[in-house]
Amino acid sequence: MRSFALGVSALLLMGLGAAQTRRASKPAPPPAAAAPTDPANWPLETLTVEGNHNYTAQQVLAVAQLRVGQVAGKPEFEAARDRLTATGAFDRVGYRYTPAKDGKGYDATMEIVEMAQMYPMRFQDLPATDAQLRDWLAKKDPLFATKIPATKPELERYAKWIDEFLATQNVHEPVTGKVIADAPGDLVILFRPVKSRPSVARVKFENTGDLPSGLLQTKIFDVAVGLEYDEQRMRLMLENTIRPLYEARGMIHVTFPKIAQEPAKDVEGIVVTVTVEQGPVYKLGKVSFVGSDSSQSELSKLANLKTDKPANFDEVKAGQEAILHSLHRSGFLNAKVDPRRDVNDAKHIVDLTYVIDQGPLFTLGRLDIVGLDLETEPVIRKMWGLQPGRAYNVDYPDYFLGRVKEQGIFDNLKTTRSETKINPDNTVDVKLFFNK
Repeated sequence: MRSFALGVSALLLMGLGAAQTRRASKPAPPPAAAAPTDPANWPLETLTVEGNHNYTAQQVLAVAQLRVGQVAGKPEFEAARDRLTATGAFDRVGYRYTPAKDGKGYDATMEIVEMAQMYPMRFQDLPATDAQLRDWLAKKDPLFATKIPATKPELERYAKWIDEFLATQNVHEPVTGKVIADAPGDLVILFRPVKSRPSVARVKFENTGDLPSGLLQTKIFDVAVGLEYDEQRMRLMLENTIRPLYEARGMIHVTFPKIAQEPAKDVEGIVVTVTVEQGPVYKLGKVSFVGSDSSQSELSKLANLKTDKPANFDEVKAGQEAILHSLHRSGFLNAKVDPRRDVNDAKHIVDLTYVIDQGPLFTLGRLDIVGLDLETEPVIRKMWGLQPGRAYNVDYPDYFLGRVKEQGIFDNLKTTRSETKINPDNTVDVKLFFNK
């Protein structure tokens, strides 16, 4: 019996093996396309950037390393955010993605907030042209733009790239970058050698024309001597301190065509020599006024300018300030006055137009009196002549307090002062303080 059972088992196994061999010999059908096993990773159908101002969307996405058609999910977006954050160019970076309308992919957006402190670049004392350095930096930085953030990582990265370029020119002096005031209220990022520049020991003037050189040297001394020399800054100082001296005499086209420097022989530093071209004298022609409710004769009296005489732009500025003060006294606290020139070079005449923007009218709001008792406060309030709703005069509070002192209303009155508060509805609240 045992022999029979073993034989049957052997036959069954052989038959099973043969059957399996026959089934395997048939060609298998091609596998059906399977849906993504991880629904969190789908192709990107659209890809946009929000919050960019200095950078293009293409620049941002190039750094993020995301593209349309790419299969992406949370890990890819997290990595993209980390790449953008690492540049130091952004204050904040985020992202969002939602299913596309066709349900086959994602609509994705990178959300960025650029650094608030972004400034243009300037190069100084480097043996390369501005164009050469900008071309090099544009190749190095996918986020290259007209302005760059003033962050430490960014400044160090740019200084390193400039070092690399100079090395190709066989120059191996390290470069640094820092934020400087190129002009009042005008900040730039300056890249220059780490080695400090020589300071200005003395400024001399040549060909000064009708003005004595000593006058010019006295004017420039306080603003220039002792500072590190920079030609652009020197030219700015010349415009602010020396040009007005000539324009007060009608020489409105004065120029400073040449600025030279040499080591000082008696002290440490350099001597700067400025060549002056004063140009012809221009006479003041017609003076007009636009944009004001006041009469031309009243404004002309305030400006107090003499025509057919050498144009004196010190007096033009004084006239501007007189008109502005008059507007402030009439309640136009935000008024602007801009003197504009119309130059006739053939006749050497300059016509002048004061362009006036009065702005909104401000009126008196509330009057508060501090430091007086119940008996004396009504007296002062009655003396106060300016009524609520009337045009506010900026001079009136101090004028009124001066009158109170002159009349000797209070014995032993020590000090007085006034405070004002400008309200969004164009009213001005006044507070008078009396210290007895």
